[in-house]
Amino acid sequence: MNNKLYILFGSIAASALMSGCVSRGNNPGMEYAPDMYYSKGYEAYSQGDSNLVNPYGMNMREPVAGTVAIGKLDYQYSLENTGDGYDASVALTAPADATLEDGRGQYLYNINCTPCHGSTGNNDGEVFKKVSTLKPTWKGYNDEYIKTLPEGKIYHTLTYGKNNMGSHASVLSPKDRWKVIKYVKYLSSQGGSTASAVVATDSTMAKTN
Repeated sequence: MNNKLYILFGSIAASALMSGCVSRGNNPGMEYAPDMYYSKGYEAYSQGDSNLVNPYGMNMREPVAGTVAIGKLDYQYSLENTGDGYDASVALTAPADATLEDGRGQYLYNINCTPCHGSTGNNDGEVFKKVSTLKPTWKGYNDEYIKTLPEGKIYHTLTYGKNNMGSHASVLSPKDRWKVIKYVKYLSSQGGSTASAVVATDSTMAKTN
């Protein structure tokens, strides 16, 4: 009999304790930490006013300063987008494997540059034909300005953009920028004539850097 009473009283006590953990109206319980009781699901790639911990309401933390993604070490670029950075870029040199042989420079030039500069670099692309005010002051790649322009400065321009030309860093990898530069210099050496010595084949178009 005594054991049954103990069990009964134990059950009553446990029920009382459990009921104290359930929120009823304004009674304290787990409601003292509603974010823990009713967990919020944050979308990883969104931001808003609900996240008060991270800056700008971001739901993801910014990477540690100096972090470099795997395979992206060559994307590090120390020169700033300033006049001094542009002047300092004259010292930049292309990697040894940035050549014309595989035709990738021509292939990428045809995609990214011909709309404005034309297939031979005469600034006669469809964009410049329609909006001539966007044209640069130099007439074409056969201009002495482009012929003598250091490759490092062209790289800096492709990275950040300059005047009416926007940055191409999002569409050209660092190595591909150098290959396009090599092709630009090749067109410059041709004096604005049709460049037939370098031909991008279908297999070349499929290559990556």
